[in-house]
Amino acid sequence: MRPLAKFFSCSIHKILAVFPELLRLTILAICVLWRNYRHLSSTYTYTAMINKKSSTFAYRKRAGPELVDRCSICLSEFAEGDVGRELVDCKHVFHRHCLEKWLQQCRPTCPLCRSLVVPEVVVAEYHQMQIEWENDGLRRSWLLSC
Repeated sequence: MRPLAKFFSCSIHKILAVFPELLRLTILAICVLWRNYRHLSSTYTYTAMINKKSSTFAYRKRAGPELVDRCSICLSEFAEGDVGRELVDCKHVFHRHCLEKWLQQCRPTCPLCRSLVVPEVVVAEYHQMQIEWENDGLRRSWLLSC
C-alpha cells in the first residue's frame, strides 16, 4: 500500500506544479476567443449597416438623362451586368466593390455628398476593434520574432 500512496503523492505534486501554467493558458485562450468574437461581431454589425443603408443591382444600359453611367469612386463607366450599389438615403450609385471598400476603410459617408451611411457609434466601435486587431497582430509578430 505504501508504493501506491507514494505514487499518488508525487502525482498530486506534479499536477499542482503544472496547474498555474494550465490556468494561465486557459485564461489566455478565453481572452483570445473573446477578442476574436468582438472583432467579428463589430465587423458583422458594420457590414450589416452597409447592407441596410444600400441596395445592390445589376447594371443595365438604359436611355435617360438622369441615369448615372459612371462610378464616382473609380471613375470608370458601368458595363452591362456590373454589380452596383445604390445608397438608400441619397440615391447615389457606385460599383459595389468600390463603395464597400470606401466604407470599410472607416469612411462612413457617401463619397459624393458626404451624408452619413453608417451611424457614428457603429463606426467608432468598428474603428476601435480594427486598431485593437492590428495592435494584437503587431504584438503577436513581435513575440514570434523574439
